[in-house]
Amino acid sequence: MALPGQRRTESDKMKNDDKMTENNKTGAGRGEEYSPDACREAEQYLDGIPKFSREKHSLDDIRAMMKAMGLSLDKIRLIHVAGTNGKGSVCAFLSSILREAGEHTAVFTSPHLVSVRERFCFDGEQAGEKEFLQAFYRVREGLCRLQSLGLTHPTYFEFLFLMFAAMMQSRKGFTAVVETGLGGRLDATNAVDRPTLCVLTSISLDHMEYLGNTVELIAGEKAGIIKPGVPVVYDSTDPAAAAVIRDRARELKSPARAVGTDSFSESVLKDGHLFIRKNGEEPLEIPFAAQYQAVNAMLAVQAAEILGIPERAVREGLQKTVWPGRMEEIMPGVYLDGAHNEGGIRAFARAAASLSGKRKILLFAVSSDKEYREMAEILLREFAPDVLILTQIAYGRGLDIHRLEEASREAMAKAGGHGPRLFVRPSAEEALLTALDEKGEEDTVFCAGSLYLIGEMKDVIRRNHYGER
Repeated sequence: MALPGQRRTESDKMKNDDKMTENNKTGAGRGEEYSPDACREAEQYLDGIPKFSREKHSLDDIRAMMKAMGLSLDKIRLIHVAGTNGKGSVCAFLSSILREAGEHTAVFTSPHLVSVRERFCFDGEQAGEKEFLQAFYRVREGLCRLQSLGLTHPTYFEFLFLMFAAMMQSRKGFTAVVETGLGGRLDATNAVDRPTLCVLTSISLDHMEYLGNTVELIAGEKAGIIKPGVPVVYDSTDPAAAAVIRDRARELKSPARAVGTDSFSESVLKDGHLFIRKNGEEPLEIPFAAQYQAVNAMLAVQAAEILGIPERAVREGLQKTVWPGRMEEIMPGVYLDGAHNEGGIRAFARAAASLSGKRKILLFAVSSDKEYREMAEILLREFAPDVLILTQIAYGRGLDIHRLEEASREAMAKAGGHGPRLFVRPSAEEALLTALDEKGEEDTVFCAGSLYLIGEMKDVIRRNHYGER
């Protein structure tokens, strides 16, 4: 429970929020126009939630919130996706496949890169401002009803999940693809009682303070999304994690399909795309220059097969998939990758090594809650950049740049050899300028370490029109 002082703060927020609602809209839900600043102020409100509401609610609490607000996802065809790495990619593959099959799709993912509206995508497009605001106001206006139930203000992620549920009330006939936020068993999205299908992507060490300090414990938390009798497709590349998932599926009598590197016979990179072949068939084209996407794509293929999607739609859907910030060539010879934990960084190092030009230039920043020392060691040992540029994420959880520099120098000493040229820049913009100044015609620049970093990079590139030059 919240402390008394915190509860009063949340109560005040719930009581006084109607003032902002009335000031910034005229007739939400009736088609009238919203004020120009309403969307910006809504985002500011959302960004401020962690300052007064950090108490994560139980699944019963989330269900009670949804009921109080008249929200339900129970009768919707819904694919639930959990895992450590690859969740967003699998969601992107699946939604693209479903659209090629003629279905309408609604996708809820996290985090966002630039705008919070990216977390809500319908038929491949992020939610418009009007729909975003209507959902925001609906949830906000429902907060007063939560007090009578003895519930505190939803956390940031819970509020967004409630907004997604609100958006879905007017989206009849849509198939939802929902990504967990953290873990699975206790995640707000697990309030959905009967998904159509569950998908578990690769599992490795991350968020250990919440999920446990072994792969087996983390796998147990992720496998918490499996429901009795509901089919599950899972990444089996880690034997320990796979055993936990397989046992949980057997316990719940849920049909399970394993996907690993043995699920395809060949994977080849060509012209910035990945081609994977299975059982002697024509290769599947994946529009990403990263070997780690092979298993993610095959997870989506197996899920689509269970859903009865025709092979033509699967092939075309994979080929047309768009998922920013995952080995994305944002400019010629400049790649953005959201790898943000040990497993992701290791996969990034392997993928980036196969794309590198004459010199490898790495721009690196991390969040403070990550295993940044281990990440730095992996990069220096397995990727071995020629130039290393460190920076600090502007987002509040960004690791202090001096701590990152210290960890990087220690990793350089362990790696031995001459080590890379090292630059330390206080902002993402200065770091990118340094990288572009260093880059020769045959060199390759990579940005990795955090999805928040990738979001900042995309914003810098957009504001300065770098990609247009």
